[in-house]
Amino acid sequence: MPWTVLLFAAGSLAIPAPSILLVPPHPSSQKDPIHIVCMAPKDFLGANFTLYRGGQVVQLLQAPAGQLGVTFNLSGNSSEAPGGAFYCQYSVIGEHSQPQPSDFSESIHVSFPGSNYTQTTRLEHIGESWLPKVPTWILALSLSLAGVLFLALLVTVVMVIRKVKVTNLQKKRAYCREDVWMGRR
Repeated sequence: MPWTVLLFAAGSLAIPAPSILLVPPHPSSQKDPIHIVCMAPKDFLGANFTLYRGGQVVQLLQAPAGQLGVTFNLSGNSSEAPGGAFYCQYSVIGEHSQPQPSDFSESIHVSFPGSNYTQTTRLEHIGESWLPKVPTWILALSLSLAGVLFLALLVTVVMVIRKVKVTNLQKKRAYCREDVWMGRR
């Protein structure tokens, strides 16, 4: 099922997080280049990608029209240490021709010396809660389903109340007809 259908059903224009990967060869010193791939899900071709390190934008790239992702190439020639926790995000043109950003990817941590890196689950990156972030499209879908269930319950209660009232009214009319028929008025 295409993401767009799921998002429409969820009542949200939020889009799922990309995946992130450190590409071999892994850097063994701070002067080695770092190659990080950021990939969108299958229905988001040609998206604009942003790579972050510690809440700061590191690089912006646009995927070619028929491709799902980009490779960020970070050279080790900068005066700033190239290691740290990296994560990415992509955006596509959404409603009213406005860019619609995805959720953030998981984090990868690049450290030196050696070729060690760790890939960790993304906890809130920029001073937010320590709880794992629930993608907004799942939250919207859950809330939409809860709303539908609430409305169905409400309609059922109204129908039961109406049925009881109609039954009571029919009994009352039958009793009144019986009184008239028997001459009890």
